[in-house]
Amino acid sequence: MSVRSPGARPWSVPATTAISVLFALLAAAVGATPPAAAATGGAVDRMIAALAAYGAAPSARAVADWRAGCAGDARCVAERLVAAAPGRARLVRQETPDSDTIRWVATRPSIAQVAGAPDGRLRIALTRFGRTVEPELRAALATRRPGTVELDLSDNLGGDFGRMLRVAALLLGPREAALTLLGPQGARAVALPAVAPLSPPLSSARRLVVRVGPRTASSAEVLAALLRRYGGAEIVGRRTFGKDHLTRVVPVDQRTRLLIAAERIVVPGETLAGGLVPDRVEGGP
Repeated sequence: MSVRSPGARPWSVPATTAISVLFALLAAAVGATPPAAAATGGAVDRMIAALAAYGAAPSARAVADWRAGCAGDARCVAERLVAAAPGRARLVRQETPDSDTIRWVATRPSIAQVAGAPDGRLRIALTRFGRTVEPELRAALATRRPGTVELDLSDNLGGDFGRMLRVAALLLGPREAALTLLGPQGARAVALPAVAPLSPPLSSARRLVVRVGPRTASSAEVLAALLRRYGGAEIVGRRTFGKDHLTRVVPVDQRTRLLIAAERIVVPGETLAGGLVPDRVEGGP
């Protein structure tokens, strides 16, 4: 792009610089905020609103100081928010997109292994709650009619809460007020949804064992607790990780997410804080 002044030699301005100058002139003319600044301000507003919903928002004065000191950099503000709310929020970097949320990309399986034993036991290693977890589990349970189903959650770090509830409903059936979420607005009962029943059904005659360990966390811990509370499952292995709350995710920029400790999860008769204690201890210390 070239700009010529009367009586002067022509000179060149890089296109990107010219566009930036143009946005600044337009913003000054109409009193608008440039798109990049507006997006940054929106990210900060979302973070503040999310923290406020769970009783962890800083003062308006602090936020104003951070905005000024960070020159509008949303990640910089997010770092100050995390420092001001120890234990309530943290930042994570999302290196690669989640294939479960993008079309036309292969989905990672949720079940790592399905294995039968000579005694009729069927072991299912459920390592995540991916997009296809429900049909995968149906297919695994339809492979044979074992006397015992061992659901191995020892390497399941948790994940999508809604998908976990559907897995629980698949094994237990629908149930009102199966658990409670406790937040600043009070208690909210959560039901296990109605899903198409298993064929054949997982009857009480088929013993259910749930294997857990220190890497069993978050939604996987809740699933184990639900299966013991409502399905009479025996939990074996070692104490679980001990995450007893939901996590709210707020986008900061394309690669950064703010994770906020939100509602506390309560399963009647179970203790999630500090980790689920197994009925039978197996494995290392």
